[in-house]
Amino acid sequence: MESAFFPWKKYLGYTLAVLLLIFVYSWITSPMIVSVTGSGEVTAVAETATMTFTLSVNSDSPQNALALVKNLATSIKQNLATSGIPESSLYESQATVVPASAVTVGATGFQAVISMGLKTNQINNLDAITNSLYSQGASIVSQPILTVGNIEELEKDAYNLAIKNAKKKAGSIALSNLKPIRKIVLIEQSQTQPSSTVTTKADIASQVEMNISPDDGLIKISKVVSVSYKMW
Repeated sequence: MESAFFPWKKYLGYTLAVLLLIFVYSWITSPMIVSVTGSGEVTAVAETATMTFTLSVNSDSPQNALALVKNLATSIKQNLATSGIPESSLYESQATVVPASAVTVGATGFQAVISMGLKTNQINNLDAITNSLYSQGASIVSQPILTVGNIEELEKDAYNLAIKNAKKKAGSIALSNLKPIRKIVLIEQSQTQPSSTVTTKADIASQVEMNISPDDGLIKISKVVSVSYKMW
């Protein structure tokens, strides 16, 4: 009796083994594909600032307009040197002159223009520098662009934080779907996310944490990544 049923047991075992192999094959070859977005941000104290400004002078002749705008540029350079910004930290474009009517409809005479820029480490004094430039005759002064020396390292830190954030989100999805195994198959950085453009004054929390003054400028460096996972 026992031997008569033995083949059926063997066939049943083979059948179960085949079904298990099919299940395992299907599980391996049909992973769940998930894409998550991760973001990371680091904050650093600004080390230098770059500002650009424009000098514009109108006069009745092109020669006078050029002479006046060049004199204005010389005067501003001297005043900046007195305030601790040497001429080596400045750059200056060639003076240009055009009929004033080309800039303002109905205007007469000629307009001469010089574009200038400066780089300074006087981060706490940027408002005063801006006001001084306007008071000396600058027609337009740009918002300061703050920079920091170790930008590559900070961008790497922000990227790693973004990856870590994406992994955390993927882990939650894997847990809720009973997918204990996951593998990164694609990482893409956002092409529209600037890496370091946000500049701000230090808030109270940053002042305490970073031991800086309220006037210190901060740079926030952000990264956004899209990470695709296979999950089993």
